[in-house]
Amino acid sequence: MTVIEVCSRWRVTPGRVLGDRPSGTWAATRGRTRYVVKYFDSAAFPDWRYPLRVAAALRAQGWPTPEPAEEPQIEAAGVWVLFHRLPGRSRQPADQDKPAEERARGRLLAEFHAAAAATGITDQRGGFAGPAEVVADPALDNWLRVHERTRPDEGRLLRACREAAAEWFAGHVADAPRSVIHGDFAPWNLLYRDGRLTGVIDFEATHHSFQVADFALSWRGYHDDVLRGYDEVRPLSELEWQLVRPVFWAWLFLGVKDELAAHHRGAAPRPNFDWQLAHLRKHSALLAERAPGVPVLPAG
Repeated sequence: MTVIEVCSRWRVTPGRVLGDRPSGTWAATRGRTRYVVKYFDSAAFPDWRYPLRVAAALRAQGWPTPEPAEEPQIEAAGVWVLFHRLPGRSRQPADQDKPAEERARGRLLAEFHAAAAATGITDQRGGFAGPAEVVADPALDNWLRVHERTRPDEGRLLRACREAAAEWFAGHVADAPRSVIHGDFAPWNLLYRDGRLTGVIDFEATHHSFQVADFALSWRGYHDDVLRGYDEVRPLSELEWQLVRPVFWAWLFLGVKDELAAHHRGAAPRPNFDWQLAHLRKHSALLAERAPGVPVLPAG
């Protein structure tokens, strides 16, 4: 189905495209009522019921999360979901205000994790794995070696980082707090009106993992005030400080195996890993201070 066809079934009028995710997101209206149409591609975002269940469990605790407005429209390749549109806008702080925004977001993330743990959801989302499993995957190692033969510098760095993360997990018992996580606790996924939080949106990457895995796309390797704010509300243990970087590196490898396999089998163009490489090189002064023994970027 197209977005026009699915909107016709729900008797809503499609509007502009929102965001650039592979799932696809559109604004929609029915009279003066505003909605959001989302398409969950089964290949990119399996187990589409899981994020709806997580959002509902958080909403039951008072968190403003997206709520379905109609029955989903299911097709072979994915599912269409119509959500009530939450009010408010995301914050776009000026450069001088970003440290304060990051610190406040870190504090909010700690509160979010307390609620996430209270949902009682402990099962893993279909199609997702823990960070240790991601970097220990022999298929990922194989495809990185294949990639290294055609892109030596890029492949060597990616493979060295995978090995460093895998070695860390193999040598440590990572008994740290876990719960469902949001997956992209970034400024654009938090809505505010008159200083009040009115929306936590985009649960497409939610799954069960270490809570520090949520730093992957909130801290992003260098937004240290997110870590500081979080630690003010829920102090991180020494183990959790050590976990931050290996878990972050594992997150950067999500989807890499499949992209490389598709490319080297001739089914897709060469993937662009500029984003991963740029974030592998990010430096965190705070993490260097609090967890000096964790893996660092390999030389060369």
